[in-house]
Amino acid sequence: MRPAREKEGPVARVDHRPRSRATELAEVLETRVAATAAPPAGVVEKFAVVLPYDGLFGFRVGRRLSLFDAQRTLFATAGHEYVDSHPAEGVGHACMIVRPAEQLLDDFFGGITPGAHAAFRDLGRPATGGLRLQVQRLRRVNADGESGLEKDECVAATLRAALCESPVVKEPAPRVIDRARQVLHAFGFERLTLSRIAHEVGVSPTYLTQAFTRAEGQPLYRYQLGLRLNRALVDLPHCNDLSELALDLGFSSHSHFTTAFKASFGLSPSAYRSGWRRADH
Repeated sequence: MRPAREKEGPVARVDHRPRSRATELAEVLETRVAATAAPPAGVVEKFAVVLPYDGLFGFRVGRRLSLFDAQRTLFATAGHEYVDSHPAEGVGHACMIVRPAEQLLDDFFGGITPGAHAAFRDLGRPATGGLRLQVQRLRRVNADGESGLEKDECVAATLRAALCESPVVKEPAPRVIDRARQVLHAFGFERLTLSRIAHEVGVSPTYLTQAFTRAEGQPLYRYQLGLRLNRALVDLPHCNDLSELALDLGFSSHSHFTTAFKASFGLSPSAYRSGWRRADH
C-alpha cells in the first residue's frame, strides 16, 4: 500500500492537548492528533461519545479493535482500558468528544447504565449526514468558548443524533473491511477503482463489494463519497475557490460537488460556507 502524503489539514499540522469546554450538561473536547504523534491510551474516565471529523484511527479495548473515521461514531464505556492507533501511514485524526453529565445521561438512558445501551455495546455505529453536519456546528460553538443556551442545545442535539438517528448495522465488520478503509485513507481523495482497492486489500472485487456493503450498510463508493463530503465540511469555511476544492476532493466538477453536497446535507456548499462565516462575525 502506498502511504499518503501528509495533508494540509487540521490533522496533519496540529498536535496538542485537547481543548475542553464544560457546561452543566456535558464536557466537550476537540482533540487533534498528528500522524507523527503517539496516539492516546489509558482508561476511559467517563462515558463518552467520540465524533471523528477527519482522518482515521484504531480503538482497541481488550482484543477488540475497531477503526473510526468521519463515517463512524465511537461510544466509549467508562472504565474500559483502551489503546488508540494510526493504521494508515501518514494519516492522523481529529474528533469531538462529548462526555455527558449525569443529568443528560439520565435524560437519554433513564434508569439503565449507559454501558447497557445498544450503542455502547456495539462500540461504533455509522454516522448520518445530519450528524456529520451537527458535529461541525458543535465545533464552531465549542470554539466560541460560550457555555450558554446555544451550546447546551447543540450538545443535546448532537447526542440525540448520535444515539437515536444512527443506523444499526447487524453484520460485524471482517478485517478485510478495515483494510479497505485504510486504503481509502492512505490514498487520500484519489479516484480509485474497485479492482485497485481489492488488489490492495488482497481479495476479489466481487467479494469486497459484497462484504463491504453487508458490513457498512452502503457500498464502497458511497463510503468514500461520505469521506470526501465530510472533508468539505472541514475545509469550506476557509476556502475561497469552490471549484478548486471540488477537484482536490476528487469530484469531476464544481456542479458534481454541489449536487452531492446538497443531497447529503440539505444545503449548497456556498450556503454552508456563508453560514459559518456569518457565525464567526
